[in-house]
Amino acid sequence: MIKFSLSSKSELDVAVIMPRGYLTDTGVHQIEKASEQFLDRGFKKLIINFSNVELINTHGISIFKSILQKTYESDCRVCFTNINKLHSEIFELTGVMKRVDVFQDEDEAMIYLKRKF
Repeated sequence: MIKFSLSSKSELDVAVIMPRGYLTDTGVHQIEKASEQFLDRGFKKLIINFSNVELINTHGISIFKSILQKTYESDCRVCFTNINKLHSEIFELTGVMKRVDVFQDEDEAMIYLKRKF
């Protein structure tokens, strides 16, 4: 199992958060903090790239719902990329998918956000 880490970047007006490893409540809290920092800086477009995420536990899912509520209240558009079938099914069952746009990869999401918003 890969130990959790988090990196982020911004490209123009789009923030990208890239978690790595196993997402527990601690890891998702770090994602929450990073997204809040981007929101505080005025970003309204956020991509979370799951390409290096192994697993997400149930506590992590509930915190994702909180993150999405905050981004919704801030009028921020959120995209998930590179989610595998298991993550997709979990996000679908828990209602997380109702508040995000999903793309195969980061480039696809970036093009969408730059063209539409």
